[in-house]
Amino acid sequence: PRQALRGVAGGVAGPRDLAALATLTGRDMLAPAALVRRARDTSTRRALAAAGFSEGFVERFFRPFLSGVFLEEDLATSSRFFHLVWRSMARGTICLPAAGVAAVPELLASALPPGTLALESPVTALTDDGVVVDGGREVAARAVVVASSPTVAAALLPGLPLPPYRTVTTYYHLTPRSPLREPTLVTDVRRRFTNSCVLTEVQPGHAPRGYALVATSVLGADTAGRERTLRDALAECYGTDTGGWELLTARTVAEALPAMEPGLPLSRRSRRAAG
Repeated sequence: PRQALRGVAGGVAGPRDLAALATLTGRDMLAPAALVRRARDTSTRRALAAAGFSEGFVERFFRPFLSGVFLEEDLATSSRFFHLVWRSMARGTICLPAAGVAAVPELLASALPPGTLALESPVTALTDDGVVVDGGREVAARAVVVASSPTVAAALLPGLPLPPYRTVTTYYHLTPRSPLREPTLVTDVRRRFTNSCVLTEVQPGHAPRGYALVATSVLGADTAGRERTLRDALAECYGTDTGGWELLTARTVAEALPAMEPGLPLSRRSRRAAG
C-alpha cells in the first residue's frame, strides 16, 4: 500500500481514486488496531464503495490484488479484517529471505533455549495439565495454545466452529531469462491467476546463474491442463514466449486460509482447565 499511490498513478487511477486511496491508507496506518476491530463489519467490496472508490478502480486494482491476499475473487472478506491487513502492509515491509521462507522459523528457533523445541511430536490430546503427544507421552504445561491446521484443531477441541477454507496452488517455472527486470507483483484483471512474480528479481540466488524463477499462484487445486492454460496467460501478461519455460513443481495448499467473512470473530475466548 505505501507504494500503491505511485504504482497506480499511471493511468489506472484518476484523481478521485488516488485521493480515496491516500485517505484509506493514511487512516488505517494511524488508527489503533483496537479501533479497527470494533468498527462495523461488512464486506470488503461494500467498504471500498463507501470509501469513495470507483467500481472500475476496484475491479482493476483492489480485486486482482486482494484475490491473492484473501484467496477469493468476490471481495467478500470481512472489512474489519481487510483494514487490519491493509494497516499491517502499510506499516510494515514485505521481504523474501535469501535462504528461503524456511529461514524464518529457523531464526525464531535459534533464539530459544536448548531443549525447548520438540520436532516430529504431534499432539494427540489435551489434558488439564498439558498435552499428550504421539506415542502416549504426557507433557506438562502451564498453558497450551492450539495453533494448527483446522482439521487438527477440530480434533483437539471438539465443538470448535470452523469456517470454510481456501485452496491455492503455486506453479514454479524456471526460465532462461527474466521476463520482467524488476521485483514487481503482477496481477491479472481477467482472473486467470491471482499473482505472479519473478522471484530472482527479489533474490537472485533462488535460481542457478543465468536463469530466472517465476512463481505464479492460482485459486483452487492443480487440475489437468491448468498449467498449459496458465502458461498462455503468462505469455500474454509478460509479453514473452513461455514455450521454453520449465515447470519445476506445482504446490497446492488445501487449507491455506480460512474464509474471513463478515461477522467472523477475530479472536476466540480462552478455555480454562480445572484448577
